[in-house]
Amino acid sequence: MLEKLDQLAASLEGELYYDDVHRVLYATDASSYREKPLAVTIPKSKSDIQKIIRFAAENRTSVIPRAAGTSLAGQVVGPGVVMDITKYFNRILELNVQEKWAWVEPGVNLAELNQSLKQYGLQFGPETSTANRCRLGGMLGNNSCGLHSLVYGSVRDHILEVDTILSDGSEVTFKALDKIEFGEKCKGDEALLETKIYRQIRDRLNDESLRKNIEEVYPEKKVTRRNMGYAVDSLMNSEVFPGGKGRFNFAKLLAGSEGTLAFTRAMKINLVPLPPPVKAVIAAHFHTLEASLEANIVVLKHSPSAIELMDDIIIECTRDNIEQRKNRFWLEGNPGAVLVIELTGNTQEELELRAEKIIADLKQQKLGYHFPLVFGNDKIQRVWNLRTAGLGLLSNIPGDKRSVTVIEDTAVAPERLPAYVKDFKKVLEKYGLECVFYAHIATGELHLRPLLNLKEKADKEIYASIAQDVAALVKKHRGSLSGEHGDGRLRGAQIPFMFGEDIY
Repeated sequence: MLEKLDQLAASLEGELYYDDVHRVLYATDASSYREKPLAVTIPKSKSDIQKIIRFAAENRTSVIPRAAGTSLAGQVVGPGVVMDITKYFNRILELNVQEKWAWVEPGVNLAELNQSLKQYGLQFGPETSTANRCRLGGMLGNNSCGLHSLVYGSVRDHILEVDTILSDGSEVTFKALDKIEFGEKCKGDEALLETKIYRQIRDRLNDESLRKNIEEVYPEKKVTRRNMGYAVDSLMNSEVFPGGKGRFNFAKLLAGSEGTLAFTRAMKINLVPLPPPVKAVIAAHFHTLEASLEANIVVLKHSPSAIELMDDIIIECTRDNIEQRKNRFWLEGNPGAVLVIELTGNTQEELELRAEKIIADLKQQKLGYHFPLVFGNDKIQRVWNLRTAGLGLLSNIPGDKRSVTVIEDTAVAPERLPAYVKDFKKVLEKYGLECVFYAHIATGELHLRPLLNLKEKADKEIYASIAQDVAALVKKHRGSLSGEHGDGRLRGAQIPFMFGEDIY
């Protein structure tokens, strides 16, 4: 194998490493997993990518596309050949301001992209908390969304075309097709992998019983964060299949596919206008977590741009942190939970009126006890800084117990959250666990992180069994086991259980 790797390295314009240092560096991501890859490659050209893919096919190993490695479910950890695209595939290739789209390479950084778009009054809508380091290719693979997904949705809503290289090294561009164009793709050269792919999806999704099964088993449509499995339901709902509307686009399937279906060489993305100039935040305080879940349903009727949850454990973590203490200026007492509700508009007066209506509605429902309204970009940023600091501060809890990511990505319809959390707390009681509740409550996603010591055998066993218990719970409530962080190694094994063997 070393001989073969040396031959591959000699044929590449880019770089290939198989020394222990590089293999250790690329053995982890932001998840709990660690596995050394066979080799690390840094391709410099399309030809390099094709050679690496062909090498993997000939030697029966895998190709692992990798960007910043911020994935939380082990998506870029494995025994195959890692392809790091951050060094050479990081250009903005084309920008059309009038039509609001851009062609970008997969290694483009999100924050840098949006900084360059700001002068045109545009941005790429989906965002992540890792914006200053994540890359667009990783965002496509993960179907990323973020804080303002109520407004902007996920990458799947904004991907227009994808230039790819398939597993046989062939180049294919996936884009929106009408019924006639789809038919032409299916009539193509039957020796081509592209033609086989179009025919396979045509034949499978024309099966009425399978379509009905997908409708019944996939997360209900109210669940907008749905990264579990492949998005075949989004293809099924196109005009190509009975009852569907709109054009067919395989690029939608690539969003959330975690680098398993094709290698992204470039992507055409939709751009949106920058948000309105004035922002405000209501930091609504609640005595209990349960009250905040009910309040979320009330606030959603008022069209906020974001609602985020912080529970008492996270709030307590900020108390003794020197950096975050200055961001606690808006806190009153010891709330069991806080909802950070963001409003955007054109004037402060407009937002004050909207805030009054939200607060009046919550008080009428007897939900909450303190509702500070925060204006000014600096103060608002300090509120958000406290919220986003929570994840990092959790790692500072004294002792060996840590908030682990085994079940932290579930999403259900917002109105189901109160019942779902009630059931979830019964699971915690079964294992005698504490748990952190925080994040994207507006879209029904809570990052639920139980405190476990993974140095202990008993807690490792809980890590595995609680995953199965929560999968059953999510299935009961017609949710998605992965709302935004993806399946990866962590949740991939649960897909047959969640969808059934036929869909799988």
